[in-house]
Amino acid sequence: MLANKTNWRASNSWTLPITLLPWLFISMAVTDSRYLPEFERPLPNQTVTLGAEAVLSCHVAHLGGYKVGWIKSDSKAIQAIHTHVITHNTRISVRHFGHSVWQLVIADVQREDEGLFMCQINTDPMKSQVAYLRVVVPPEIEPTDSGTNDVMTSEGSSIKLGCKAKGDPAPTVRWHREDGEDITMRTVNGERLRFATYEGETLSLIRISRLDMGVYVCTASNGIPPAASRRIAVNINFNPVINVPNQLIWSTQGNNFTMECNVEAFPRSVNYWIRGDGELIISGSKFGVSEVRDSIFASRMALTVHSFEKSDIGKYRCIAKNSLGEVEGRIHVYESNSWPAARATTRRSIDYSEDLEEANNGLDHHHQHRQQHQQRRQQQDHEVDERNDVEDEDEIHQQGDGSLILSMAPPGRDTLHYQLTTTERSLWRSGSRSGSSALASPWLPLFSSAAFTSLLCLVPSFPRFIPFCRYI
Repeated sequence: MLANKTNWRASNSWTLPITLLPWLFISMAVTDSRYLPEFERPLPNQTVTLGAEAVLSCHVAHLGGYKVGWIKSDSKAIQAIHTHVITHNTRISVRHFGHSVWQLVIADVQREDEGLFMCQINTDPMKSQVAYLRVVVPPEIEPTDSGTNDVMTSEGSSIKLGCKAKGDPAPTVRWHREDGEDITMRTVNGERLRFATYEGETLSLIRISRLDMGVYVCTASNGIPPAASRRIAVNINFNPVINVPNQLIWSTQGNNFTMECNVEAFPRSVNYWIRGDGELIISGSKFGVSEVRDSIFASRMALTVHSFEKSDIGKYRCIAKNSLGEVEGRIHVYESNSWPAARATTRRSIDYSEDLEEANNGLDHHHQHRQQHQQRRQQQDHEVDERNDVEDEDEIHQQGDGSLILSMAPPGRDTLHYQLTTTERSLWRSGSRSGSSALASPWLPLFSSAAFTSLLCLVPSFPRFIPFCRYI
């Protein structure tokens, strides 16, 4: 009887699972139909810089035995199915994290990769999501036809600087000067426009001058780093020009003094000093030669004479030479005790009066006026040389070291500029030779232009004065 009871328990332990097995299958079927695969979140669009890596992520829940595939929608090309890459593009790969995150990876993104990508689940009906891959391109400046960024032109000509850029989005091009100066643009009517920055692919410079020389920088930007830039060096060729601030120098023995010449030239000029009829001056114990560059085209030449003595009296020339021409400036050095300094303040120079009137009227002395003024000064200097180097139409002013300088073109307008009249010079010369200068000096005012002008002013009053003469 015990054996029968044992057999009954064994048969019942197997009968219950077999009885529940159909229900288990039914329950699994119900579960599968109730939890079909679905997307957990939308497939976001991607914006990727050219050359970077793009990652498209598809989040799926309850994938079960279904598979995820990737398709490029515009070309209908299958990229990958589940864990297998179908396309022959070696830059594309797939990866997944469990059964919920499936990613399509595109390395070194190119412009042709831009478009719609579809993440698809092979259910019936099919489930899918679409995202757009945008490929942006940082700005790039196209190379020039000439292959160089330097521009060479002559003064007074017109040039156009180009900076063509490409990118996605379309870049914006802006210009500025590397030295921080404003960009000067001239219209056909002669109007000047100044810009700290100028926007546009083409920069037009009309009637360019030496002041426009320098490096121009164009920068292209579209919000996608990095920005692109190009340096264009604008070189303007012109003949050398020399401006001599003090053309006459008076010094006493034992003093040191310095002569200066301001040079403007491009290409850069070779500058040197000549003494007398052609003796080249070299730095040493007697003379000190130096040069300071103020800009790409401007420099200052300086010649220092140590311990002035009588042998240093004479004519000195500063010379500038480049491939376009040669120019010189002349400086005359005298001993100060040979000049009657008291006579140098008789009246103001005509040249200074003209300059002062222009300053009061607020005139703009531009570069062309300075050149004309310098040419006029050089012509006067040649005329003075023809009169046996007698230079007595200029101002005398005292330097700190005791030297006297006659300034033919004073650097500022606050300095009075004087000259002797022709009569005063002749009387001084004759008096200095005969020793009768003290006798002739009281009659100098009668020969002056002011006395002659006063005499002319009395002429209109003669008709009214004549009737009274009969009563005298």
